[in-house]
Amino acid sequence: MSAAAVIVAGGEGLRMRAGKNKVFLELSGRSILEHSLALFESSDAIDTVVLVTRAADIKRCQPLVAKFSKLKKLVPGGDVRHRSEFAGIKALAAEIDANQIDVILVHDAARPFATLHLVERLLAERQGSIGCIPGLPLPATVVAIENGEIAGYPTGLWAVQTPQAFEATWLLEAHNKAARQGFIGTDTASVIEWAGGDVRVIDGEADNIKITTPDDLEHAQRIAALR
Repeated sequence: MSAAAVIVAGGEGLRMRAGKNKVFLELSGRSILEHSLALFESSDAIDTVVLVTRAADIKRCQPLVAKFSKLKKLVPGGDVRHRSEFAGIKALAAEIDANQIDVILVHDAARPFATLHLVERLLAERQGSIGCIPGLPLPATVVAIENGEIAGYPTGLWAVQTPQAFEATWLLEAHNKAARQGFIGTDTASVIEWAGGDVRVIDGEADNIKITTPDDLEHAQRIAALR
């Protein structure tokens, strides 16, 4: 099995209020982005990594190609995450069509603490389904709110994480179909489900947080210190 990873780092990071793409903020001696790149660099299952970032950040990311041997392509992203991940997947289209890539993992660069064990579990559990994603069940105290009032007590809700692993041909075809019909997914799994594919969910990791706000960064620094 040949697998590739698409790392999405195209956001502006407005909620971080850092004045730059948040993935370049330092965490435990290296950037948040480098933590995510190092994850796939260390995986024997991953052959190729595509990094999707803002066009304005391509030049800044260029030195990473020499630092991470599996980082083969830098791709400018789109105006929303959906289009950014599609840009990364399209960059692998020739290899997918030639049956050189069987599985694609899509990962948010702002999740620096996903582990190699999680990648291995995703690849193993994906067998027999189109996709496999990690998540964590939400607490029973979650409520639905409408117009400032409690509208219900939903159960069985999970918070979805990345990386998410998918059969490569299916993923490319699903995104092509979405582009033709104007569908915009909330994450990669939603595109697969919209196109009719099945997605398995496995237990994620508590430390696999997404860094979005200054509070998240403080939390991440505590996690990094414990590690």
